[in-house]
Amino acid sequence: MTKLALITGGSRGIGKATADMLREGAWEVVAPTRGELDLSIYGSTRYFASAWNMSPLCPRLHALVLCAGDWFSAPLSKLSESDYLKQFRMFLAHESLMCSLLPRLVEARGCVVAVASTRAFIGGVETAPYSVAKAALVVLMQGFAREYGGGVRFNVVAPGLTDTAMGERVRATGGCKPDAIAQSASAVAQVIVGLIEDGQSSGRVVRVVDGVASDARWTWNES
Repeated sequence: MTKLALITGGSRGIGKATADMLREGAWEVVAPTRGELDLSIYGSTRYFASAWNMSPLCPRLHALVLCAGDWFSAPLSKLSESDYLKQFRMFLAHESLMCSLLPRLVEARGCVVAVASTRAFIGGVETAPYSVAKAALVVLMQGFAREYGGGVRFNVVAPGLTDTAMGERVRATGGCKPDAIAQSASAVAQVIVGLIEDGQSSGRVVRVVDGVASDARWTWNES
């Protein structure tokens, strides 16, 4: 039976690398365009999930990858509530999408992998809204890993600087050291795919820095 994955932000960067890698492994991948699923518009996720759930095929979902993101950088003295709200809009859209599709994930005993950032652990200069939203994503996934009893696994991948369009924006706005070397998107995708396919991991927070994966201190171990 062909397994099905849904990836937000699957048309570029880490999302695209993940989609390509899954397809090479004989997965069927759905990567909605912004016209099909606009995470910046309230209600878009529920509309998308409702259409999915009401489809005559009502496809089971084996993996949901929450990869879409947007870099934001500004000094603390210039921040307003709207800057935080903009970052949390995507966080809440991902939460809404995940919760709406949980029945399909339960049917397949599937998994969710959320892509956060190393900035979730240590805030950088001029990154407060981005760091706080990514930290919230980590805590959300940890909560679901501990509390949800539907047989669905929840994990987080937190990459450092990566060679993507967003990574270039990070570098251009001083979000990393000038001489920092960006890891490949495929190095991060490999960790995401590994968490999807291992069939056991839940509650893990895996940092990927310089192409090397390691469990972060936020990783939950039931034992």
